[in-house]
Amino acid sequence: MLKVLCWALICLAATTHAASVSYSKEATVYLQQKVSEALNVLPVNYLDGVKHDIEIGVAALDGDLFLNENLCHLDESVHFAMTTRKRNQHKITISSRLIQLAMEVKKEFPCLHGTYEKVLIGAIIHEMTHVKDNFEKISLEPDFQRIVGVKRITKSSKKKVINQNAATSPDAYEFENLEEALAVNVEYLVLDPEFECRKPATANFLLRRLGMKSQGKCTKNYQVVTQSSYLEDNYLHTYSIDPSRVYQIHYLFAGKGDAMMSRWGHAMFRVVVCAPHRKVAGPDCMRDVSHHLALSYRAYITDTSISYAKGMFGKYPSQLFIMRFHEVQQEYTKFELRELYSIPLKMNVEQKREFIDLTLERFWTYQGKYYFLTNNCGTETQKHLAVALSEEQSDLIHSITPSKMYKDITKKVNDLTDVSIEGVERKELISKGLLLESILGELEKTFEELKEAGFYSERNLKKFLKKTTAAKRLEAYTEAFSSNSFDKKTSQHLLLRIMYLERYLLSRFVMEVPKKAVLKMNKDSALKAEVIKMGQSLKTLGLQPWQVVVSRFGVPTESEFASQYAGFAQKRKIEMRASTEEQLKNLHSILGKRYFLDELAEMENFHQIKKFTSQLFIKLNKPQEVL
Repeated sequence: MLKVLCWALICLAATTHAASVSYSKEATVYLQQKVSEALNVLPVNYLDGVKHDIEIGVAALDGDLFLNENLCHLDESVHFAMTTRKRNQHKITISSRLIQLAMEVKKEFPCLHGTYEKVLIGAIIHEMTHVKDNFEKISLEPDFQRIVGVKRITKSSKKKVINQNAATSPDAYEFENLEEALAVNVEYLVLDPEFECRKPATANFLLRRLGMKSQGKCTKNYQVVTQSSYLEDNYLHTYSIDPSRVYQIHYLFAGKGDAMMSRWGHAMFRVVVCAPHRKVAGPDCMRDVSHHLALSYRAYITDTSISYAKGMFGKYPSQLFIMRFHEVQQEYTKFELRELYSIPLKMNVEQKREFIDLTLERFWTYQGKYYFLTNNCGTETQKHLAVALSEEQSDLIHSITPSKMYKDITKKVNDLTDVSIEGVERKELISKGLLLESILGELEKTFEELKEAGFYSERNLKKFLKKTTAAKRLEAYTEAFSSNSFDKKTSQHLLLRIMYLERYLLSRFVMEVPKKAVLKMNKDSALKAEVIKMGQSLKTLGLQPWQVVVSRFGVPTESEFASQYAGFAQKRKIEMRASTEEQLKNLHSILGKRYFLDELAEMENFHQIKKFTSQLFIKLNKPQEVL
């Protein structure tokens, strides 16, 4: 025993140069052995930067009374160890109760490090990391802050981490502040062979910064489940974002919208995933649009209406959503009439891998706080991208609004994209797939054509959308086509334009009904109860990714994903059928209120328009009889 102890002290003195370790008289041989074991799994130069001596002692700490054999349900007041700093010395004090349990209790637990003995070793690594951090300030390095989740880069390691997702954490104490986030993650990096796959972005940073080699004892699971604005599709599609199957990462920018929180546009990423039949990730993958994904930081809102006050003060969670690209394209270009710019980012193989690793970690573990002005889609996107880029490249993107980020990224002198945007004409941007037009132009063209034919009297599309009614349009269509005002060819063309416009107007109307219900619900307590009931039933289907596949912590492993997802998908489809029936009942009850007589009449007129245009289409396209 003494030889082992003496060897550990000699080795420590030889490798740390400046720091020396001593023990208080309460430190038992058992504890000294565990210190030796902890130092043996850390890099030999781990304490090289420490200029103070370290004394390790034992004491009864606050909360020791609550430290019992149930490792997985500990009181918040329990602390395994603590570090204090006095002049030229750091003192690490270990809980005497923890040491006792480590010696006496050998059973395994499904939490923390699994046994009290490993928890003790973890506590020693944890406190040694605090000592190291006091001198090297690792917890304040920008990339570490971006990965673990901060509102803005800070100079104080005591700042709270905005990610508070305890459900996916190995130890929620990591959310206390930046220095605890560092210490907790280091102990798990060293002691848990799956950590590199469960928190890949954190592991990448720590391995590089601490000069450690990858253990290589786990396989990353790149499978993700996609979210959707349509509940019937939510989490029912899976994709692999294996870096070897990703051709490019694009900055995806949606132009400004009408809503207050959309006035600066929306910042996202487009992940160009190649179709399974592609042997090589290359330019042809740009055609595999159905496999492309959109990454979007958004406020997770389950309220029946958006509260701007909540948005201002961080009352909504901020999360990374992974959605199918074509759905996001439709959301902006069709329903919000906003253009999308898709700009390929200049990334090497390693940068692309780090970007994907952070995407995995964020998707499965991150739930921060969304502030409309200070921690929004722009700032979250900027921090995500900065982790993959070099610090010099990150400094070139100094704006926090989506529109200004677009300008920084596309500025030729910054060399952040593989394509040249400056001075390129709009038509060329469209032909290269860098600009995805909204349907606004096509709607305006259609409106002007039908207006000229005499169907509408409004001056422009904007006024038309505000004033038009289905009843008025039905009357105009019936009168014009009944009077044979047009020849057959013209009638066929105009009818197709009408059907195109009516499809848009119907989808627009349907999307506005829930908003009208929310606005009117305060006038009627019964209506309010129905709206809230509908909102609550929808909320039960709005699961988080970590509720779809439950992992031990962090990113699910391949086995966790395989064993859980198939069962989830099957159950989800059954729940959706039942929910759809319930929602239809709720919607019928809501629309039955006296406040929605106009909406019901409008819906009936939409139905009559569809019936009229369908019959007319058949009539106009019926082959003429051959005489």
